[in-house]
Amino acid sequence: MPPFKDEHILVIAPGSQTTLAQLGLPESFTPAQLRVSTRMFPAEKKGEWEPIKIRERKVTKHKKDVAPEPTDGDTAMGGTDGQIDNEDTATEEEGTYFEEDPTTEEGAVYPIREGRVVDWSCLFALMTHIYNTLSPPFHTPILIITQPAWTAQDHEIFTQFFFEKFKTPAFCLMDSALAVCYAYGASTATVIDIGYEKCDITAVNDFLINDAGRGTALTGCGGESMTQRLLKLLSTKGFTRDMCEQLKKSGICEVLPSGTAMPGEADTEEPNVNPAAAASAGANAAGLKGRGSIGDSTAALRVGANGVEGGEDTQDGEGEDNESVLDVATIVASGKTSEFLARKEKEKAEKTEKAAAKKAAQDAANAPKQAKLPNAKRMTATFQYTERRPLEELNQNGKRPLQNGNQNGEGEAKRPKTPEPQASSDTGAPEPIPTPNAQTSGQPNGETTALIRREVEVGVERFQAATGGMLDQVADAIHRCILSVPDVGKRADFWDNLIIVGNGSRVRGCKEALVAKLNSKYLISPSSATIFTSELPSNFTTPVATGANTPQPQSHLSNSHHGPGVNPLLAAAVTASNPGGLAPPSQHQHLAAQLQMQQYHQQHQHSGHGQTPTSIKLMKMPEYFPEWKDAGIEEAAFLGAQVAAKVVFVVDQGLSKGFMSRTEYNDLGPQGIHEFCIPPPLKRRRITALVAPILPTALISEISRPRVKPTLSQTSICIYAWNINGVAPYLDQQPLIKTFFPTKSSTRSSTPPSSQPSLRACLQRWAFPHIVCLQEVKIAPSDTSSQASVRRVINSTVPGNDPLTEPNHLYNAHFNLPRDKHNATGFGGKVYGVCTLVRQDVAASSTTKSVDWDLEGRVLITELQDHGIVVFNIYAVNGTTNSYRDPNSGKTIGDRHWRKRSFHTELRNECSRYESQGWDVVLAGDMNISQTPLDSYPQLRMGKEHVI
Repeated sequence: MPPFKDEHILVIAPGSQTTLAQLGLPESFTPAQLRVSTRMFPAEKKGEWEPIKIRERKVTKHKKDVAPEPTDGDTAMGGTDGQIDNEDTATEEEGTYFEEDPTTEEGAVYPIREGRVVDWSCLFALMTHIYNTLSPPFHTPILIITQPAWTAQDHEIFTQFFFEKFKTPAFCLMDSALAVCYAYGASTATVIDIGYEKCDITAVNDFLINDAGRGTALTGCGGESMTQRLLKLLSTKGFTRDMCEQLKKSGICEVLPSGTAMPGEADTEEPNVNPAAAASAGANAAGLKGRGSIGDSTAALRVGANGVEGGEDTQDGEGEDNESVLDVATIVASGKTSEFLARKEKEKAEKTEKAAAKKAAQDAANAPKQAKLPNAKRMTATFQYTERRPLEELNQNGKRPLQNGNQNGEGEAKRPKTPEPQASSDTGAPEPIPTPNAQTSGQPNGETTALIRREVEVGVERFQAATGGMLDQVADAIHRCILSVPDVGKRADFWDNLIIVGNGSRVRGCKEALVAKLNSKYLISPSSATIFTSELPSNFTTPVATGANTPQPQSHLSNSHHGPGVNPLLAAAVTASNPGGLAPPSQHQHLAAQLQMQQYHQQHQHSGHGQTPTSIKLMKMPEYFPEWKDAGIEEAAFLGAQVAAKVVFVVDQGLSKGFMSRTEYNDLGPQGIHEFCIPPPLKRRRITALVAPILPTALISEISRPRVKPTLSQTSICIYAWNINGVAPYLDQQPLIKTFFPTKSSTRSSTPPSSQPSLRACLQRWAFPHIVCLQEVKIAPSDTSSQASVRRVINSTVPGNDPLTEPNHLYNAHFNLPRDKHNATGFGGKVYGVCTLVRQDVAASSTTKSVDWDLEGRVLITELQDHGIVVFNIYAVNGTTNSYRDPNSGKTIGDRHWRKRSFHTELRNECSRYESQGWDVVLAGDMNISQTPLDSYPQLRMGKEHVI
């Protein structure tokens, strides 16, 4: 049964503006169930904090003292008129009330600024508030997502707080960039985290963070800088910071790719001519051709029997062609000229009205098509601005008082079609529309407020939120970060696996614009990448960017043939004294060593086009977490933290040192958190397997060759001491941690089985010492199989060695494992424990035993009678304020500091007893003590318990 359950795991992700938290891991990982603002308010008492602003109000209440009613038979006489006087007496009472104001930010303190902790007291109060809100059970492991800007001392402070404050059984810190890679299932990627006030760029190589060149807390590249940019552009139009913040979060704010023309920068189209205005001015439908004689601008006249009549248009529109010839003389002679002209003007006006109505109908029909234009092609756009205003400004219908004198209640004032934001409410601003579910809250002055909305129109400024060099700064930081990766051949993977996260990247088009900026600045075509080297002659060496070797024609007459990476100047300098081109053997060896080291250094330089990408791609969002599709992947670090918590706390169960347990904290203190990471560190891998792909053969042989056995006399003893911190990885076992994601072939995964670490290989490297003292073997007393494995491994043949030539040195293994049921608990007893390996040629005259005053598996004594030496294998107690219980009764008799002092007292007495008998005493192991206070830096665990 695993020590932790899914429903007990607590994950917290502190941020500059918002902190995410969740208790329990669901079957399908979901977004955080708790989101709180990363800010606290100072309480009335100094040093205390409140999550919500508390306001103090003094209220005066008027209380009436009612006069007692007269009893039966009694009459209360009043004035002279004989009436009863029942007047009440009024009194005033003053009271102080406290009320919460959840809407205000007045006096708020933000403990994290630009990714760095600036107020620890406030941050600890926030963590306590989150912990109390979720109310987890006692047996709850905690995982904290750390920011790249946090220092090692910050990690230690976090560790000490959570262990001492909440008594958590297990604690883990995980870098946010690594958590993003866990969410995407990518072992190698470049993570760009655009936050509130900063941006972090991290290169993750095979789930390991490349600290060199890491862009940490780049200022002026977050979401706040976009808001300030909009405020700078729109402040002259009456925009406030809150309006710019809501504009940035709206759908009309967009970051256009570099080189994209904004609306209005293209060729101006011909203005549309209003048909109604043209008709009223007498223009013909044919345009300029409509200008003609009087007969073209007036209707044809017909002469009939009854006099002059105006010609009527026929239904087929051919009346004008069928009209008789205009007889102006007849019109004038008839005396009806004025009537005729009046009738024709009336007909013209009717035609104009019909044409205008028809045009209006066509414009109305085409209006939806114009509204479907993309946002990037519209000169202006509107967004809904929400603000909180006092209810006194609203009338009974839920609208603000009308300011145009219309106070008769006969309807609302019409809003302009293109409202412009104003700095104040009395300048004719459009009337805001309150939300249907307006919320109210009390204010200090007794007023109530409501959320109201209004539409605000914005021009092309909405496309300029990321202007001012922000994208260039981020792109340059990405380029520097990838160039800092030492493996030049893998830099293409970092360019092809870009991951952009962070709430600052939620602005529309931000990710695409950043990729476009990278393409325009650094991308080259694959064909041009080979132009330089393909045009070189075959007898020229390929130059590198450092100028280490200059293209020189190689002489075919020379007997010395150096490789393409050899500097010909170096070769000429060495062979200058030899006309035949041959150097003496000693100079040849020296030259070969220098040339080999030169090739090694050249591999770590930016040569050729290795630093210039031929493709830049964004990594695809994972599709196996459906709940995150709607929420967005900008908070992918929290998703990755859930995946890691599942692996570390439940699957791995702490075997790979992924988290720090309570017992390990008691022994190591807060500084011990650096020994635990996700994934496990590579310190237990053989160095040969790691450096083989990058180091020259000469250096590999120097590192890997066995140590020369020291010259010892017959009475000399060679002793090694090593805090192994878990012996299991050295027993030729399989890797102890498995992730959910398949990893590509890499240096770690491609390690051959023959180079897995083993105790026998360590003994061979140390030239088979006489005594080896191991601390923290972490074997349970009942685990006899692991004890047998240790005895088997130390006497087996190292893989790859010839059994006939390997020295036949055999060892005996002696264990002292924890037996204290009250103080050495956790992980099934796999804590502490010491083991002494004694070579058999000295074991015949030796005795190994434990002491009765140690039941935690901390002391083993080996007596070498032939040499008169007694060796103490010690893993001393590291004191803390936790309780120490009596090993027999379980009653608390002190703390771990007290136990540390008593342990050293017993150890001193034991050493004095041996010295009084004539033994030479050797203390070997982990003493957990410092010689001076300076050795205890940082100053978290100092005092007489830790310093001599």
